[in-house]
Amino acid sequence: MALVLATDTHLTVRLTGARRAFGRWRPLTIPWRQVEAARVDAAAARAFPGARWGVSSYLPGVLSLGSFRKGGLSFWDVADPERAVVVELRGGKYDRLVLEVEDPAATVADIRAHLDRVRD
Repeated sequence: MALVLATDTHLTVRLTGARRAFGRWRPLTIPWRQVEAARVDAAAARAFPGARWGVSSYLPGVLSLGSFRKGGLSFWDVADPERAVVVELRGGKYDRLVLEVEDPAATVADIRAHLDRVRD
């Protein structure tokens, strides 16, 4: 599961538990100017993530963790698609983040609120 933290300057994604050891132990830090949108999207989280890129794991219906290439580079951390959010990015290393979070609706609302403040 991912812990998504929104600060005034950037969005930070930190993996928790064993996923941190097997996926990415350093947090992802993304400036707000690179964040396009965020949405709750279980269907996207169920889709095939693409070809593995670097250290990553894909067990269909169980876990998608790491970097994948499918029309662009995306980072995945999903075991339960019902708790997944998709964050669309531009101009950075990743084009998209697909993350399982504790409360998808609250996470998306927090990201959108920060985006509204940054864009005003």
